[in-house]
Amino acid sequence: ATFLPAGFPASLPPEYFRYQAWNVVQDLSSSLRGVLCTQKILEGMGVGNAAMTALAATMLWMARDGCAMLGGLAFTAAISHRFGADVKRWRLFADLINDVALFLDMI
Repeated sequence: ATFLPAGFPASLPPEYFRYQAWNVVQDLSSSLRGVLCTQKILEGMGVGNAAMTALAATMLWMARDGCAMLGGLAFTAAISHRFGADVKRWRLFADLINDVALFLDMI
């Protein structure tokens, strides 16, 4: 009952279950894509390369994540006032921009 809405399942519209099935497929695909991206990022940073130190790979990873966090914070600070007006469009935008970012990580 903790993770379910009050009155479940009668309180949900019938189309919610179809939506949720596709949402699970998307989440699984995103997880798989994330694993593949992380593998490629680590390879690109030199993990597995005898000439690369663990410290150098760690510093590259931290710099990459730090830039991503700062970019996310700056974007949110600039645009957050618009989020409530069109939630579905921003959710789609977030999914698409995440796909682009993970694709760029892989290449």
